[in-house]
Amino acid sequence: MVLTRFLDNLILVGALQGFVVGLLVVMNSRTTYAGRILGFLLLIMALACLKIYLMNTDALANPVGLLIDAFVPFMIIMPVGPLIYFYCRSETDRTFRIKANHRIHFFPVAIDLLQHVAAIVFALFVLVGWVHQNENRFGIWFDTYNQYADIPRWASMTTYLVFSFRHLSSYRQPGASADQAHNNHSWLREFLWVFLAFDLVWLCYLIPYVTPGWTDQLLATLDWYPLYLPLVLLIYWLGIRSLLLNRHELVRKKGSPLTLPPEQIAEASRLLQKAMEEDKLYQDPELSLPRLAGHLKISAKVLSVVIRQISGMSFTEYINHFRVEQIKMRLKSPDSKRFTITALAYQSGFNSQPTFQRAFKSLTGMTPSEFMVKNNDGLSKTD
Repeated sequence: MVLTRFLDNLILVGALQGFVVGLLVVMNSRTTYAGRILGFLLLIMALACLKIYLMNTDALANPVGLLIDAFVPFMIIMPVGPLIYFYCRSETDRTFRIKANHRIHFFPVAIDLLQHVAAIVFALFVLVGWVHQNENRFGIWFDTYNQYADIPRWASMTTYLVFSFRHLSSYRQPGASADQAHNNHSWLREFLWVFLAFDLVWLCYLIPYVTPGWTDQLLATLDWYPLYLPLVLLIYWLGIRSLLLNRHELVRKKGSPLTLPPEQIAEASRLLQKAMEEDKLYQDPELSLPRLAGHLKISAKVLSVVIRQISGMSFTEYINHFRVEQIKMRLKSPDSKRFTITALAYQSGFNSQPTFQRAFKSLTGMTPSEFMVKNNDGLSKTD
């Protein structure tokens, strides 16, 4: 009795740590996208541990507890496999995001929710008098469903672990140094091997658990401890690692610039060139970095890095370069006398005369009037 109480308390402490660390990681605005995925993994595992603690301490062995157990989905296990896989992808590609086309990976969560939906429907039937609460086998079905739902849950986690190992073995991070790539892959290998070890422990428990005639004997002898004590250790380990990783990532962000894969730079450069040369977005006097990034459907941070890498300029310098080039071209044309220099500046996207004058001289080494005189045989115009 003392031992089981101690083990139950260990499971409770593990659940509490999972909730605290998971919420800290998820709610921290400076947490990386990959870090948030780890946070959600911790919350899912903590919720499962809480369910086992409540069961083992008979907190659910009363009418209110039975209703909570029936209606509250403590065991949301199906997303664990996809989250592991997407965590690996987001760690190897910092621009990766879970998008609409990835939602299909989370559709099997219906397996976790089906018995709770059925419980709600059954409760409604009891309320309207279509079935009698004491003349049904719903409780037996509910327990049996929970038992055999662990098979697809385990299969899902195993499948996505295989996907994750394959992704890690085939991926080489472009633009990363050898040390960065080694450290990143070393952590991900550790991460996957720890989850694989837990997956094997789960399999060893699952086989007798779903075997008719062995289930009751297994639970009476060992209860859930062979599965949930390792899960608690996993929560402790992952919680500590996620906090350390998040801290390391914040230091990395402050100390080193963002690097992008060459293929991402090439694609963003192509879109940027089209926006400038064909769409002529630089003519918009209200154009800003976030506005241009939204047009290109990339993040402002990525766009800033791309502009810096392909041109060596800041965003403002880059846009003003196109504006000045258009003005230079028009000043060289025969119809340049039809417009004042100021009018040309506004037509090219500048929104103030001083800004235009500074940008033009910075990029050409002369004032607009000097440039016009030099390129139009001494003909000048007044501003």
